[in-house]
Amino acid sequence: MQRVNESNLAGRPRPSERIIQFGEGNFLRAFMDWKVDRMNEDCGSDYGVVIVRPIDGGVPISLNDSDGVYTVLSRGVGPDGSAVSDARLISAVRRELNAVTQWEEVLGLARNADFVAFISNTTEAGIVYNGDCKADDLPPASYPAKVTRMLLERFNSCGGVEAPGFHFLPCELIDHNADELERIVHLHAKDWDLGDAFIGWLSDKNAFYNTLVDRIVPGYPRDEVESIEAELGYHDPLMVTAELFHFLVIEKREGQPDLVLPMAEKDTGTLIVPNADGYKERKVAILNGAHTGLCPLALLSGTVSVKEAMDNEAASKFLDTMLNEEIIPYLSLPREELAEFSAEVLRRFANPFILHRWYDISLNGLAKFHTRNLPRFESAMAATGTPPRCMSLSLAAWLAFYTGDFAASGDLPPRDAADIIDLMAEIGAVKDGQGVAAMVSAYLSNETLWGKNLASDDLVAAVSQAYEFLTVEPFSLDRLVQWIEA
Repeated sequence: MQRVNESNLAGRPRPSERIIQFGEGNFLRAFMDWKVDRMNEDCGSDYGVVIVRPIDGGVPISLNDSDGVYTVLSRGVGPDGSAVSDARLISAVRRELNAVTQWEEVLGLARNADFVAFISNTTEAGIVYNGDCKADDLPPASYPAKVTRMLLERFNSCGGVEAPGFHFLPCELIDHNADELERIVHLHAKDWDLGDAFIGWLSDKNAFYNTLVDRIVPGYPRDEVESIEAELGYHDPLMVTAELFHFLVIEKREGQPDLVLPMAEKDTGTLIVPNADGYKERKVAILNGAHTGLCPLALLSGTVSVKEAMDNEAASKFLDTMLNEEIIPYLSLPREELAEFSAEVLRRFANPFILHRWYDISLNGLAKFHTRNLPRFESAMAATGTPPRCMSLSLAAWLAFYTGDFAASGDLPPRDAADIIDLMAEIGAVKDGQGVAAMVSAYLSNETLWGKNLASDDLVAAVSQAYEFLTVEPFSLDRLVQWIEA
């Protein structure tokens, strides 16, 4: 069977290269690139995407081998209860580059004034300040440093203070993602002594828009791919599955220019609002927090998919308890609205047409817990005086997962940066000489993981108890009822 390529588009136009995207992962391809593709068709716009792999490695299959073309398969249950499956070939992605091995070509994108926008998803760990990054690194290590270097290239090559800037739409799931990216870019500009003219241009000609993104994207349908490809009539190793639901909020504050991309013009799943905080808090805490809260427990139990976990009564009860007792009471929106959104999230998790693997969700799991769950964890602990029971169990389960203290650890190694994996191995080794409580204390007090010392006596005791519960015997999701009701 022939691999999908441009000929499968049956004459659909290929847009001009105008968007730089850092990140080649499933989510961006099934969400932002899918939205850009539909925008071009519905609005008659002309925005093609060049994808930049920000780090070396990753998926060894290149979009260049399919002319940038791939399939997004959106599946779920329609309003009338019937099954819906929509396969869309994406024409908007033109090619991909590797930032490590093709840095000069990546800089060439910045020199091309046709490019007007940046999209990114470098995970929660991506928008960070790294003071070791230098302007002459080939390339700088961090994403914000790469952006700063590309902005300098644009400034120097396209007219200095008169050079056209970029509109930035970061999709990383951190609070005020664009504000944080802009802040770090300005730090690098100061570190590198790039001058007042550049810094003024950076502020005046570039716009950073906070975003909220929401779509469940399980990724490659490896268990179904043969039957799907037989129906489609081509081979697509970068096919990506997604739920029907999609929701993008772009925060356009007073004084910011209208977004150059007409993303909300014809798309009811995209909103432009003056303040996205309420939407952001709701989605990150409930949908992402539920995923991150249950993920390590599912992995320890050998549960493969989200749907499989939702079919387990104990796991479903655990999620319901965590959401309604430990998360929703500490959010700012009205309780009724939050409860409605929570119920919708659990229905989405149970989508029978989506195989969302917990192991895929586990990528950078500790950073995700820090971002998604820890704020509500601390709010609940402050309000009640005791550690929240469900999230304490999750925190212990992440420790067991990262240190390999479960039966299937050989097949499910942690998916994270090498320094985090090494750090967790050091923390895990504490148990052998000093016991579980000492290991838990080392885990909770590590400021690299949490940005602060969390190791209060009460929390160390609660997480230690949870760790013992998880590891004293092989763990199954059915045992969650014992934990909830104890």
